[in-house]
Amino acid sequence: MAQDELQTIYKEIEAFKEAWNKGDAKAAALFFTEDGTRVGVSGDIQRGRAELESAYDQLLHQTMPGAVVSLERGTIRMLTPEFAIWQGGLEITSPDGERVLRGYVVQVMRKVGRRWLVLEAHPKFYPPTVS
Repeated sequence: MAQDELQTIYKEIEAFKEAWNKGDAKAAALFFTEDGTRVGVSGDIQRGRAELESAYDQLLHQTMPGAVVSLERGTIRMLTPEFAIWQGGLEITSPDGERVLRGYVVQVMRKVGRRWLVLEAHPKFYPPTVS
């Protein structure tokens, strides 16, 4: 049973990545619970799907249009049968491939029906390396 749940969570992470890379803000927001929260890399906070969709729309179409995200498989820690923590590395690459932002995400996941949705997400970027 636990192995099936882990695979389901990994599939949700992969599907979120695909929605992000398609620039689909509405689909990206649907990976969150109705009352989901995201604390962005610059301290911006979105609560609920409407705010999440608006933030993803701005991110995917104005701030970073055409950028591609890649997410590590990461790790999952099951807290209860309904709650888990997923965490893993992320990279966002500009469309021309010249700019790469690296960071890390911690997400509290909640089982809703058969899906594992994000209750709270905390993506963070690492500081740029100085040469």
